[in-house]
Amino acid sequence: MVNSVMRKAVLLLLLVSCHLPSTRGQNQGIKGQVFWIGENKMPSEDVKKSPHHGVQRELLIYELTKLDEVTREGVFFSAVKSKLVLRITTKKDGSYKVRLPEGRYSVFVREPNGLYANLFEKDGSINPITVKSKNYSWLTITIDYQAAY
Repeated sequence: MVNSVMRKAVLLLLLVSCHLPSTRGQNQGIKGQVFWIGENKMPSEDVKKSPHHGVQRELLIYELTKLDEVTREGVFFSAVKSKLVLRITTKKDGSYKVRLPEGRYSVFVREPNGLYANLFEKDGSINPITVKSKNYSWLTITIDYQAAY
């Protein structure tokens, strides 16, 4: 009887694990770094140029999102209608690496006033990135809404 119960438990475990989404074994996703630029970038002899520096931020990765699927308030977004896939926090230097299934995604940065993204495609896709099989796509994110160019 014990063997029968164990067999059923193992079978149930196998059936359940086959239906759970998993990135285990996937060697693909997104990696990159988040940078903050907040100073005056206008050409001038008296303005000291400082290098961009990586910053720790929360990233929200959604299924590919277009401008008509969000509420926009100035440079910030809210009420994203597409599905949230993953939330991560970058390392202190802004670097990150996350496994994802193949597909197209939009990546937003959480800022105090809302979600931020500053890259767009002609079709209205917000900060798009494509994940291909067995590849990590590089995405540099520059937070520059306080910079003066």
